[in-house]
Amino acid sequence: MILYFVTMFVKYHFYTGKGLTMNTQKIWSFLVTNLVPEEDTKFTYEEFNKWMIDSPTEAMVYLDGIFQSLTLKRMYMLAKNTKRPALSERYFDRHVIKFGWQKLKVELNASMKELKWAHRYIELSDLYTKRNLLKIETLEAFEKLISLGEVYLNETENSSGLYDSDVFTKEEILDDSEEHRVKPITFSEPPTQEIKETIPEDTTVEDNVNDSFTKENLLPQKDTVTEDIVSSIDINGDATTSKLLDKLRMLQSSSKESVVNADSFGEFREYMHIDRPIQYSLIETLEAIDNESTPQLILLSGSVGDGKSHLLAYIKEKHSHLVKDFRIHNDSTESFDPSKNSIETLDSVLSSFYKQDSETKHLLIAINLGVLHNFYNFAASENRYESLRNFIDDSDIFGNGEHIVYSNKSLHLLNIAGFQTYSLGTNGAESLFFSKILEKVVLTSNDNPFYDAYCEDVNNGIQSIIHDNYDFLSNLAVRESVENVVIQTMVKEKLIISTRAFYNFIFDILAPSNLSLEPDKPNAALPNLIFGHPDRSIILNALHRIDPVSFRTDFFDQLITKYVLAQQPQDIAKNALGDMAEIYRFIHHAPENTDTMNALGSFLIRSYSLLNPQETDRTYLDFLKYLKAYYLGDGESIESLFELIREVIYLWRGSPRENYLYIDGANNDYRVAYPFQAEEIVDERLFASAENKDSDFYRFSPFIRIGFEVGGKEILFDLDYKLYSLLVKIQDGYRPNRNDLRDAVQFIDFYDELIRYTDKSKSILLVSTHDGSMVELTKPKFSKSKFEVRKVKQ
Repeated sequence: MILYFVTMFVKYHFYTGKGLTMNTQKIWSFLVTNLVPEEDTKFTYEEFNKWMIDSPTEAMVYLDGIFQSLTLKRMYMLAKNTKRPALSERYFDRHVIKFGWQKLKVELNASMKELKWAHRYIELSDLYTKRNLLKIETLEAFEKLISLGEVYLNETENSSGLYDSDVFTKEEILDDSEEHRVKPITFSEPPTQEIKETIPEDTTVEDNVNDSFTKENLLPQKDTVTEDIVSSIDINGDATTSKLLDKLRMLQSSSKESVVNADSFGEFREYMHIDRPIQYSLIETLEAIDNESTPQLILLSGSVGDGKSHLLAYIKEKHSHLVKDFRIHNDSTESFDPSKNSIETLDSVLSSFYKQDSETKHLLIAINLGVLHNFYNFAASENRYESLRNFIDDSDIFGNGEHIVYSNKSLHLLNIAGFQTYSLGTNGAESLFFSKILEKVVLTSNDNPFYDAYCEDVNNGIQSIIHDNYDFLSNLAVRESVENVVIQTMVKEKLIISTRAFYNFIFDILAPSNLSLEPDKPNAALPNLIFGHPDRSIILNALHRIDPVSFRTDFFDQLITKYVLAQQPQDIAKNALGDMAEIYRFIHHAPENTDTMNALGSFLIRSYSLLNPQETDRTYLDFLKYLKAYYLGDGESIESLFELIREVIYLWRGSPRENYLYIDGANNDYRVAYPFQAEEIVDERLFASAENKDSDFYRFSPFIRIGFEVGGKEILFDLDYKLYSLLVKIQDGYRPNRNDLRDAVQFIDFYDELIRYTDKSKSILLVSTHDGSMVELTKPKFSKSKFEVRKVKQ
């Protein structure tokens, strides 16, 4: 029914043109052409419609970049129309853009309908920081964006032509400068909550940690939040004098250094380069075909920002002899004909390869998975590239994707997305990749541009909260803790954190959102930035859910009690943090007011947790143990996991007796129970599929595909951390609520499938909900009766 509704919505609103203007395609073409950076894929109207249906959350992220850029364009247009000063672009940063639109209405006379459309768009976009979007939500957001684009274009055209100089010159509209263009928001940069909203409920700590540390006073209140955000719009003038801040800006997703060109390696990228398993696999593939006379095609696939362009630039710089006979095509950055979209350009490149009419013999294509999927559908609709399509099918890259590196004769596929950025091994989950990136940022070496800038600032007498955060991150225990909590979010939330997103995360935990250099701000200290600012990115939003302040322990109870009751609370903080307390100067002063005291209390707990990492989440550790055992093929360990699943199956709706499951709730006079006999099974393609049995491995997904065979039917489901955590709680007597059931959709479907295929032909139980009495309906062997009824002893 839902699929039918969505299909009808799409046909009605997009293919018939109703619900949007007849100029929708024209508006979309203008927005993509002028507001999407050249290094990103420019989707046609038809391609994007399909993407919204197939991947609504990813499509929304793409729309966010256009929305932010369009908002800035509209602000400058309104400023010229009203002959008023343009607003500061800081009003249109991700975390305050809703407030920015309010100022557009009040100060620059934006229309009320624009304000409503923009606010509704932001509300829909905010949802993907909490959950995956529904198709209908992304479609509605698209409609609001098109409506805003139509207003912009209509006013442009009404001003003496499309490119009237009183509004914008043609060059201004096509300008890629910082003044007129904002980089699209990536997966790590969601738009955030309305500026005047209070901190959400789930961002607070437990009420019972201490009477003085309640939801009302531990975190900043409504007025404080509003003042902090609004004041952050005016950047502290000292910020521009910091060489360290200038270098750290290179880590932001919006910086040109963060968006890599496959033809340019550069000093910064060379310094930040980390060897990865996919790099070795690509080099091995290139070496294997180095002397091949038959033309070879390599597809290097992955997600946005995961390092494809960086890897190509590295290979060109360091292993140029391996690609001397290759034509290299990057689908996200290369378009030889402005009139062609990405699919048509890729078609031309492949056609030239198969015809061998270019100077190079082999072809290497770096391609986003979404573009590859669209091209596959295009080729299928045109009945072309049959051998390539068969190869893609055999690789199963759009299915289970167990092939990370797959070759067949002259075709080769390497999927970066198949390699996790963390590994499973003897020490649980670790990320050598993240660890080395963090180390490179703080390494004490003149080769390190960040450290060099830090030293220059110190020599010039510049010491700020950003420099204090840099010192704090230089501590090995802190870096290991940061690595660990980031991995936790990836496992628990199934986050995919690209290289670009991790760079941006480092900037977010070193530099406060207002870029202030003031040293006496506890809320701008790294421990509070990493756990206390869920509005800045998806990563920080996920980290907030494992904030140490939110989890009660005896040690923290005692620490906070001492801190609150002490006449000199700063002394308690210094004693708890030891030598690291010397880094932050605000620790050495008595709190000026309650807000400062609460911020310092939060800082104390979070700092201690980062400096003294102790993993106490038993459920998380057990899940990692099972995940590792599954991919190593450790059947004995997985057997205990099956015991958990069997127990929960019997608890899910209940069981009147052994080997029987209820199929309905307890709302009627009688309940029906079916017999349950099942054999344990795993997905043989994934079970024991780790590339290394004796060391850490990277090829896995953060879930366990497991199930039962019932009535000759294999029924599997994906057990991720959230579902595993729920099953453990149910085993301990927990009764799931509606939110739990929403997260357990896979298990509900799994249970229903078990019931569907179980053998019901021989026996069914009817159980009275009043007294528990049971009757059994059985099929007679010889009688002509359809069934026999007999009472069953309890």
